[in-house]
Amino acid sequence: MKRFILYLIRWQLSTPILWIVVKQLGASLQATVIANLIGGAIFFWVDKFIFTSKAIEIWHIKEGKCDKCGVVSHLWRLVKTVNYDKSDCPPVFLCMKCSKEKTDDLRAQGIPVRGRSK
Repeated sequence: MKRFILYLIRWQLSTPILWIVVKQLGASLQATVIANLIGGAIFFWVDKFIFTSKAIEIWHIKEGKCDKCGVVSHLWRLVKTVNYDKSDCPPVFLCMKCSKEKTDDLRAQGIPVRGRSK
């Protein structure tokens, strides 16, 4: 409940800008605040799903040296997907070749990985 209240407060931070825009259309400040509370109550659940769902893969990407083979390149790290969560583990960033090997191994284990399949 505390997070929900904080989210509604965060949602209200857009009120001044929104009010300036909708004021030109005849809406009042109270209507804007109410509209934001309704929107926050709706989108809280949508955002919660987006940021916590295991159905959505989370990847970290950076430039640097592959932790497996040492090549300097674009690097990828799969953090979360269905039945796979390395968010509390030390990060291991892999080049394209090593990343493909890793995701192929995960798929062979029955872990559905959509990204980095090239």
